[in-house]
Amino acid sequence: MAHAIGAAGMTRKQDRLRRVTLWSLLIVGGAVLSAYIWDLSFGLAAAAIPVLAALVLGHRRMMGPKGVAVLTYHSVSAEQAWLPWSREISVHPATFERHLATLHKMGCGIVGTRDYLDRRLAGEAPPGDTVILHFDDGYLDNWQNAVPALDRYGMRATFFVSLNFIAPGKRVRARDGDTSGYMNWTEIAAIEEHPLFEVEPHGVDHARVPVSDRQVGRLTADNWRSLAWMQWAATPGAKHDWFRTEQPVAVPLGTVVPESGLALAERAWTVDGREDQSSLEQRITNDLQHCQAVFEQRLGRSPRIFCWPENAVGPEGRRIAAALGYRATTGGRGRNTAAEPAAIISRIHIGDRALGFRWQFAEGLHLRATVRLAQGNHYWYLLVAPMNRLRAIVLAMRGRFGQLS
Repeated sequence: MAHAIGAAGMTRKQDRLRRVTLWSLLIVGGAVLSAYIWDLSFGLAAAAIPVLAALVLGHRRMMGPKGVAVLTYHSVSAEQAWLPWSREISVHPATFERHLATLHKMGCGIVGTRDYLDRRLAGEAPPGDTVILHFDDGYLDNWQNAVPALDRYGMRATFFVSLNFIAPGKRVRARDGDTSGYMNWTEIAAIEEHPLFEVEPHGVDHARVPVSDRQVGRLTADNWRSLAWMQWAATPGAKHDWFRTEQPVAVPLGTVVPESGLALAERAWTVDGREDQSSLEQRITNDLQHCQAVFEQRLGRSPRIFCWPENAVGPEGRRIAAALGYRATTGGRGRNTAAEPAAIISRIHIGDRALGFRWQFAEGLHLRATVRLAQGNHYWYLLVAPMNRLRAIVLAMRGRFGQLS
């Protein structure tokens, strides 16, 4: 699918690799030339010139235009076992606390998404130290753990909720410390009423659809929870308790698992082949309109920003969202610079265990590097890249030889 990737036509990853590669070539080239000049006995001053020139030219390439770091969290909980994909999206409360403390020490300006969007759409350039905090999916632990921590630091945040996962009832505190599951409308309304926070939609059901006739496996007792989208697709309506059953309730074990994609980004595969474009566009329209109707009924206002599930979106999605009155959507692949479209928000997923294991110094350092890199300082990529690589290696080894502690 097509993604918005900034004015220069490059994704964030492509841009940083290009910059770091050019910088490396300049530094190496300058060092080689200096060594050659030194070998010719022209003296230290002459030999230093190529290195100094390489440093100056390289620095210009490592400092990009100012960007805005939009940091995306999901679950914030010490009890993560109920989520089969917690390894990818859950952050321990101690890590989250370290992140907030790091942002505070850095002096970052934490702004709300709506305020940021108002300024950008009015033509203002994004301030260099701006950071925006997002929370996806509407997990109960956001209310229990993230909201109090954010409130203590006086930091703004936007919470994106999926309508079919919102819990019923009027609970305002979890019983017995249980933070599994999702927030209800009472808690969501309380967040919306808080002066620091805002609530926007994350779609209706986080749906996936088959996108080909290729089979990628079968449902088993070990994988059916991680493939919960198949159960969700077969059970229209409320899904807040999907994780509480011991066995799949709608699609039995042994069922073939098809290749799939996000329902708001890709055309589905049916018994007659791939659906036509109009069916995809109607599905997107229905989802976004339903979010508008429910927000107006429950919160007394129409939503302004739409967060695409897994940030997956095509050009038809952005066009439909704009036509329906959404001022911006997520799914960008840039750094939110002045040259990028204001109505496309590029985000960075924030996880836990920066080195594959939890060490609070490393958690804070990685977040600092991630923010500064998003803001345009590409020197920090020299730290982020090896940390990410080490994390991948450690997690792969732990996944092979045992569970994470």
